[in-house]
Amino acid sequence: MSATLIHSELGATALLAGVATVFAIGECVHAVVLGPLVADLAPPHLLGRYISLYSLMGTGGLALGPAIGGAVLATSPDAVWWGGALVAAVIGAGFLLSGDRIPEPLAVEAGIPDVEEGPRAATQATN
Repeated sequence: MSATLIHSELGATALLAGVATVFAIGECVHAVVLGPLVADLAPPHLLGRYISLYSLMGTGGLALGPAIGGAVLATSPDAVWWGGALVAAVIGAGFLLSGDRIPEPLAVEAGIPDVEEGPRAATQATN
């Protein structure tokens, strides 16, 4: 929206460079954090499978995304945005429906409060 309000080539170039810089920093942070997170969440005997599946999802998205996006964009330019919003809404609803289903050993390792203390507090209150 703001790019259409800029009537200067220099200003539009500066805006594009700024947005590209923000995206690049976000991708750097994402790459640094997500790899170790996958390794931490994987059970030791499935570590290789988790990491290879994580890598496959990244490269698969880079390979299939432009092809699918191009086909959808050729059909309707608005369909890309509505489709992306629909996918984001479905994924968000899935996370909300999953609730607090983090397995207890992972929750304790992650330092989530009151997971380990719940049963002990209840037994201490009754004694």
